Amino acid sequence: MPISPRLAGVARHLNPYILKVSGRMPPWATLHHVGRVSGRPYRTPIAAFAARAPHDPPSEGNPVTPASARDVLVVTPLPWGSDADWFKNVQAAGSATLTRKGVDYRVDRVRVVGPTEAERLLGMRGRAMVQGLRTTEFMVGRVRPA
Repeated sequence: MPISPRLAGVARHLNPYILKVSGRMPPWATLHHVGRVSGRPYRTPIAAFAARAPHDPPSEGNPVTPASARDVLVVTPLPWGSDADWFKNVQAAGSATLTRKGVDYRVDRVRVVGPTEAERLLGMRGRAMVQGLRTTEFMVGRVRPA
């Protein structure tokens, strides 16, 4: 459920101020991405939560290997939905840079998940956050050192 246009307008107005601290103040982070049409660099403040893929042993229906099950992931609410320009930019590029606590990380393998999958990835600490946000889409990506 995308947020209301009124709240979107407030967020747009606050983004320049949030960007001043977002890369240093969790759960905020700064996402650096490139415009898919313009090629211009952009910075977007996002809420980013670290997660790990649950370890499910590989099977015929689940080809996840133990190494990939240990990947560090980032889970980000998509309050504007997966049609947000910044998300489309990241999908088109295949990756982006995420600054959190002043450290840069590479985010790739980006996909959209629903609240149930987001809760599963975040575990108990994330359940209340996911339910409280009432967001229906979340971005999940693999995090690597930049």
